[in-house]
Amino acid sequence: MATPWYGVNQASNEAHNTENKRSWGRPLLRNRCETLDIPFLIVDGAKDIRARRVVDSLEAALPDVRRVTLRRAGHLPWTEE
Repeated sequence: MATPWYGVNQASNEAHNTENKRSWGRPLLRNRCETLDIPFLIVDGAKDIRARRVVDSLEAALPDVRRVTLRRAGHLPWTEE
């Protein structure tokens, strides 16, 4: 969304994905998601540079969830498609 567009910082992206691997594996976070008693809608982009396993595991942890994946969108699907 920056002007000019500077592209993706691959080193930062990899560091973020590594941190997600560590924090999401914590049972407390996942257990709290599993107990939420409200409906969720996950909207994501199929071309997101973030690891798909993050959204997949969130979807699996939420008891009342619907997911819509926009085929041509990336990390900002609400602005890209």
